[in-house]
Amino acid sequence: MKTLAIRRLPPSPVLNECIKDIWVFESREKLGEEELRIIAPNGSVKLLLYYEGHLKGQVGGRVFRVPEHRLYVAGVTDCPAIADFHRDEPFGCISIELNPVAAYRLLPVPQHELRNAIVPFVELFGTSAVRNLEEQIHLASNPAHKAALLQEYLTGVFFRTERDATFEYGAGAILNAHGPIRLAALSRDMGHSERWLRARFTERLGVSPKTFASIVRFQSCFRALLRDKRGFLQGGHYYNHYYDQAHFIKEFKRFMGHSPSRYTALQNEVGEIIYRL
Repeated sequence: MKTLAIRRLPPSPVLNECIKDIWVFESREKLGEEELRIIAPNGSVKLLLYYEGHLKGQVGGRVFRVPEHRLYVAGVTDCPAIADFHRDEPFGCISIELNPVAAYRLLPVPQHELRNAIVPFVELFGTSAVRNLEEQIHLASNPAHKAALLQEYLTGVFFRTERDATFEYGAGAILNAHGPIRLAALSRDMGHSERWLRARFTERLGVSPKTFASIVRFQSCFRALLRDKRGFLQGGHYYNHYYDQAHFIKEFKRFMGHSPSRYTALQNEVGEIIYRL
């Protein structure tokens, strides 16, 4: 997209296992009115900072406002989200996308409390420390410096938490399988009941292992579709990911809010741009 500039920043080596990507989004021009701005679920919590402009995010019918120069946490979603920023004003945003396997080490609350929500950082970490951090970030001269200051803070959080190797093994197995996995077999492999597995995933990740597996599978399918939207549907390549067409359509509507055929006729470059890099 010509109106939207995007770049990656390298994560701190200490936080490399917790941070999947750091994105900087900037725009100086007006976005088209036809642009959808649908953000597909991908199983990741995101830390958001708008250093120019602000966001009105819509998730599951709820509206969340993210003002300028304030840190926010966007919890894991199991439905489409809409990034509703001002189309005709400049904006700049840093989005730190956390690794689903290890995000729990940077978040002091059970992640189901964050599901389908965008929450002020201050509500999770306390007023005094966060306000001081936000002020330092505000005064920082560029996005890379701002991201570095936030990572310095997160490093302290990381070292105060303990690793949950059992959960990480289970979440990693689902990621490595690209979604489809027999949860009964996984629970036996981990030496715990399926009920225990559901409870641990809900606490550490925000969604059940079944939902997480569905999101991971959809992400794999979505990336393939974006490489050739028309050819993907006409060639029936969704069979590489789903048992049948009906299942594919149902999951697509669940996570994107549109049928596959309808979606491919629409413009959603804001929501797709990171998949094209």
